[in-house]
Amino acid sequence: MDQRPGDERADEAADATPTPDDGTPWWGTGAAATQCEGAAPRADWAGWEADGLVPPSRDGNGFRTRYADDLELFAAHGLRRYRLTVEWARLEPHEGRWNTEEVDHLVAVLRAARAAGVEVWACLLHGTAPGWFTDDRRGWLDDKAARLDWPRHVDRVAEAIGDLVAGWIPIHDPDLQARLGFLDGVFPPGRRDEDDHRDARAALRRAEDEAARLLHGPHPVAVALRTDDPAREAGDLLVVNAVVPEVERALERAADAAPDAELLVVVGDPDTSVDHDERGARLRRARATVDEAARGGLAVRGAFVLPAVDGYEWHRGFDAHLGLFDRDRNPRPAVAELAPAG
Repeated sequence: MDQRPGDERADEAADATPTPDDGTPWWGTGAAATQCEGAAPRADWAGWEADGLVPPSRDGNGFRTRYADDLELFAAHGLRRYRLTVEWARLEPHEGRWNTEEVDHLVAVLRAARAAGVEVWACLLHGTAPGWFTDDRRGWLDDKAARLDWPRHVDRVAEAIGDLVAGWIPIHDPDLQARLGFLDGVFPPGRRDEDDHRDARAALRRAEDEAARLLHGPHPVAVALRTDDPAREAGDLLVVNAVVPEVERALERAADAAPDAELLVVVGDPDTSVDHDERGARLRRARATVDEAARGGLAVRGAFVLPAVDGYEWHRGFDAHLGLFDRDRNPRPAVAELAPAG
């Protein structure tokens, strides 16, 4: 793989100015890659689009070409952490063939984030995977694919961008990914089988723990909280995934299951029945809940609100307007609720 000289990249990391942190939970944003840049041509989701199973994602919200301006926009509104999904299907569209042009694009995005003063947490899997992995190799039901192809991908990503990120989230909610793809059948591979769901869930959990082991190093790794197995030795932080109205209950479960763990919160508000003023009010209450939990002794480092900008919302296409910013990059009321105090 063609890469820039290591010493040049190290200089970039050394010159970076860390974002001040007074211990109050910070708030950032982010999105799945498909939501903000459209499905990768060789992704399993692109295959579903071609078969007419889901609406076409086109260019998502245009982040792929507008990333520099978007990152500056987020920073200008006090959102100085961004959860970027690294799209496996772009980096390895064909099995064993690493796309160096996509690596260069990814590095350019991360450099733009650094220039804007935005710290990036890289998520390595959120909703989609290469078609060759999901369809040709049976994905998480194929022991070789799960145990060899995934760790190889994790290692390559770490080598390519490890000095340009602030942290890692290996998999966005592994249990949810297993349920959607292997029990509910609404995400690739579209299975509806309890045995497959059980096996895929176990494989995704192993994959998350293996990625945490491989990524362990100077930057923190955040893995999903498992209330049935909270004490496992995997990541440096535990991720609490919740919809905005349920943040309080989610934090209570985290406090019961892992009272001494350091936490990240990832929230969204998929309810399209409320207007944007009410959505902002919900987020205000969620932020107050997180801050109160932190003052009460729960170690909440920060939170990500997804998605950043209106874009593609999976089965709903472009009809659900859930972003902190609209597609024209106008801020919604919720943005003001996330601005740093003072």
